[in-house]
Amino acid sequence: TRLLAKELKAARDAGGALLIPSFAVERTQELVADIVGLMDSGTVPAASIFIDSPLASKATAIFKRHAAELQNGDALLRGLGSPNLHVTESVEESKALARFKGFHIIISASGMCDAGRIRHHLRNWLPEREATVLLVGFQAQGTLGRILQDGAKAVRIQGDDVVVRARITSIDSYSGHADGPELADWLAERKPIGQAVFLVH
Repeated sequence: TRLLAKELKAARDAGGALLIPSFAVERTQELVADIVGLMDSGTVPAASIFIDSPLASKATAIFKRHAAELQNGDALLRGLGSPNLHVTESVEESKALARFKGFHIIISASGMCDAGRIRHHLRNWLPEREATVLLVGFQAQGTLGRILQDGAKAVRIQGDDVVVRARITSIDSYSGHADGPELADWLAERKPIGQAVFLVH
């Protein structure tokens, strides 16, 4: 969370929106728990956080219902109960975020910026110098997220050429890809293994 705190502070200093393209399931919920935890501890100032993804909204309700079964479920419940957290449902509510002034955080799918409501927010905010786009996951080659990460000065979104003046930054500590030692540790906790292990990606 140290890197996240640093990026939140820098985005707040810039003064505009902080856009976080995020996968709707697990990543969004983990980000909410961490951001609210940083705000509650006073590490970063409080700000409005918007979850703007229908799938993330539905997934968040399921995570909330089963929080007691999750590691760090109490932190998740604190995050989801924060008065700073708002969930948009309709397209109209999503579009209305463009009128929000001052620093605020929008977490929206998709995580690689290739679909979903994040593209609408990027089209609005990429030309603004006070905006920040924080990439928190792997960006595959050819995706809009990778193009932004690689430093494009302009991109095409929904048929429009959009100049990129926003600050584009990334942290990889939220990657969902386990490495070899992590997989071995995960398996060790489940011994004895009956017959075989199948890894599916």
